[in-house]
Amino acid sequence: MQLSTTTREQAAVVSQKDTYLLIVFDSAGTAVLVESHGNDYRLPKIAIPKFTRPAKEVTALIRDSWKLTSVFLFSGVLEESPDASYFVVLESKDGLCLPPQGMEWFTIHHALSNVLFSKHECRTLKSSHARLTNRGRTNSSEPFVRLGWMRELQDWVGSIIRPMGMELKSFKQLNGCEAFSLIRFATAQQPVWFKAVGEPNLHEYRISQALARLLPDFVPTILGIRPEWHGWLMSDGGGATLNETLDPSAWQTAVTTLADLQIASIGMTEDLLEAGCRDLGLATLMKLVDPFIDTMAELMKQQTKVPPTILTRQELSDLAATLKNALCSLQSLGIPGTLGHSDFNPGNILVGSERCVFIDWAEAHVSHPFLTFEYLISHLRKDYPTLTRYEDAIRQSYAQRWRSVSLPEHVSEMFLFSPLVAVFAYAVAGNSWRDPEHLKIPQVPGYLRSLTRRMKQEADSVQRRRVECIN
Repeated sequence: MQLSTTTREQAAVVSQKDTYLLIVFDSAGTAVLVESHGNDYRLPKIAIPKFTRPAKEVTALIRDSWKLTSVFLFSGVLEESPDASYFVVLESKDGLCLPPQGMEWFTIHHALSNVLFSKHECRTLKSSHARLTNRGRTNSSEPFVRLGWMRELQDWVGSIIRPMGMELKSFKQLNGCEAFSLIRFATAQQPVWFKAVGEPNLHEYRISQALARLLPDFVPTILGIRPEWHGWLMSDGGGATLNETLDPSAWQTAVTTLADLQIASIGMTEDLLEAGCRDLGLATLMKLVDPFIDTMAELMKQQTKVPPTILTRQELSDLAATLKNALCSLQSLGIPGTLGHSDFNPGNILVGSERCVFIDWAEAHVSHPFLTFEYLISHLRKDYPTLTRYEDAIRQSYAQRWRSVSLPEHVSEMFLFSPLVAVFAYAVAGNSWRDPEHLKIPQVPGYLRSLTRRMKQEADSVQRRRVECIN
């Protein structure tokens, strides 16, 4: 559920860059890559687009520009730096190979004693090296802050796929930090994927295993698990992500498969909640209406600028009444809670020639099934304007599946109320609205107010949708 931005705003975001100081160690941790300009030495720097994944962007740039294979270890904010905001620490998988033009390998002692390095570079290099080489590390919550973990992982992946007639070739690191990793391993056949999670997404480790067991037709097959890293190796889902296609039939396939998944999950509520799925059932949401509206009344009082509109207490009370009516109406239709996804976006859907699978279940929940559909439609309206003319056909495809287990008039009623309830469920799911520390973050109150205004819009249009909904 995202708020729209203008094309100009999107273009401005794309053009923004973050600068990273690179600290590239050899596999033994005895040397570091240094940029040389005559007698002037410094750690290299690169710029990558803002709001992208540093692990993917940095390792790809090093691979393409320097012809080096590297492993992203960790990153941080660069303190007291006049011209760089961040630093990133990497391991060279190529060892002390011939360095790129204009660079040299310095021993750590030589690098730290070189008076031509700036103070903040020396300080960052020293602390990063100490962190990597601390042999007494026992912090299992940060398994990827050490040299050699990728080699260990490759050996493990090879031991799993070799009996399947597959040989490991290369890898691409698509995301990563101290406790999180997403890697695509190329083989002579189809690729395999390794994913590991840490806080605050540790629950995804259990959820992914539960879904592979309970609903194997709708998620990638798990080939092996790495409990000490909270990681798992999975088969490729096949096909492209939905955000890579403008084919409306692919979207229809996605929503019909979503409905099939949700119908298949009926009766699995206890198992799904035990695995770590969030409880966003209608009864749970009903209990949150009054506390949320009370919080929003206080946050509306804190708003200092108009526009946007400040909702009055009466408007918020009316919204609460409409929300409760919508929740009661959905409850009366008798559709049980199913597996859902609070971050159901086209990037989490793989559509192949034979099947469609869903990935990235950190935001899995149990709730009314139509909420997940509304999240996908929200993305379609915001990001795929050429497909909006197919929205009715896509909605019909989803509705057709549900008509096999529910009366047609009940399906129409669910479409009437689900857009409003979907925004409310999204707003309360993260619990930021009742966390005093989160509410101190400047962007959070404004975002919650914007979601509440969105709810009011949906509430005001319920009567209009009653006429337009599917017969």
